[in-house]
Amino acid sequence: MTSIRKVKSADRTLDLLETLARASDPMHAATLADALSIPKSSLFHLLGTLTDRGYTEQVAGGAYQIGPMIEQLARSRGTAAQVPQIIEPVLADLCTSINETCSFNVQTGDEVEVVATKAGRQALTYTMQLGDLAPLYAVSAGKILLAEQSDTWIDGYLDRIRFEKFTPHTIRSPERLQRDIDRARSEGFGFVEEEFTPGIVGLAVAIRRNGAAVGALNVAIPSVRCDSQKLSQVRQQLRIAANRATALLANGSRS
Repeated sequence: MTSIRKVKSADRTLDLLETLARASDPMHAATLADALSIPKSSLFHLLGTLTDRGYTEQVAGGAYQIGPMIEQLARSRGTAAQVPQIIEPVLADLCTSINETCSFNVQTGDEVEVVATKAGRQALTYTMQLGDLAPLYAVSAGKILLAEQSDTWIDGYLDRIRFEKFTPHTIRSPERLQRDIDRARSEGFGFVEEEFTPGIVGLAVAIRRNGAAVGALNVAIPSVRCDSQKLSQVRQQLRIAANRATALLANGSRS
């Protein structure tokens, strides 16, 4: 039988997550260190990394518990399997109603991934491909998904990301991104204006299941035909599509 060597840091990470998952209440670092026989210095580094990434979170009193990213990973697996049956019909109707390219995106680490898309039929149309990846901060779907995260998760994200300039309009500072996240939370839409692709304006809305975001619907509009009337139409149709997708996900069926 072939022996597979254990990776000590991976073992410690999994032991920590399993211990927190089984605990009836949040646990303090000292208690975790004793339970897992991990040096406190190593544990603090491990907890810091996991908390920054959303896999653990610190609550009142300084104790730790399982973070929202664990549940998000589990949801993402189920959602991906449902996309062809549930999201694609919604995308098709959305695309027909506004005649612009639309996509459904899920969060993958610090990026968003296109998992379903429908292209508009106009002569000038932006095309998205399945599997396309983009940083959360640079696209509309990413901004609305950031708006769904907790403040603790956002703090860790802003600390670790390094902004890449894709266009002259790409966000380059945590302060500006935080303002856009706050705006998305207030308005219910992620918005970009030529921040990832020159000449493209993007609008996105979160799709939820059981109250938690599992992805985002977005629309890509060439800026030459993007005016206030067009944006108003897209927002209205995105709301309709999001309500329908959320209802279908809750029912686990397609219309």
